[in-house]
Amino acid sequence: MIVAIILSATAIAIAFSAFQAGKWGGAMTVAFNEAAVDRTIAATDIAQASRDINGDRATFSSYVLALASGDETAAVILFEEFRDEVKPLIEAWVAEDPLSNPGVPSPFDDPSYTVISTMEDAVTAVDDAEAHTTLALEGRKNVGNYTLLTVVFAVVLFLAGLSRQFRSRSVSIALGVVAVGLLVIGIGVLIVLPTLL
Repeated sequence: MIVAIILSATAIAIAFSAFQAGKWGGAMTVAFNEAAVDRTIAATDIAQASRDINGDRATFSSYVLALASGDETAAVILFEEFRDEVKPLIEAWVAEDPLSNPGVPSPFDDPSYTVISTMEDAVTAVDDAEAHTTLALEGRKNVGNYTLLTVVFAVVLFLAGLSRQFRSRSVSIALGVVAVGLLVIGIGVLIVLPTLL
């Protein structure tokens, strides 16, 4: 009767532990995938910001040379090459007559220069990736814990079944006590582990 109770409790514990290992494995996979997506977004944002900065500065250099040389046609054509977000900054810079006033700051020093927001998006995506990676690593740890518990409970089943095979009552009792001890410890650990439903 005691062996039947041990076997039944252990079977339930194994089922729950294996279920939790599977659930945590799924959560881990999702979190790692979300981290990968976040890193891809960050890389894309950084690449776009880099392209924008390089393009803006290259166009600006050519634009300043056209203005300085008095080539209005080239200046108009180059102005149209600027991104829409940059054009108001260039117009404000030109309005301050930078060719006569070399102290006028670069339009790229203006806080409204929009590449900054792209970089902030990249930083946010990196932070999100780190948070998802932390969740994934927690999931991996829990998968390991639940898998280990499943093995412990399998040992309990083995010992409980083996305890009935000996003629010596003291060996049977010793194996039963070890099985019960492992079962109690395993259930204690099972209770404190985080669960997903």
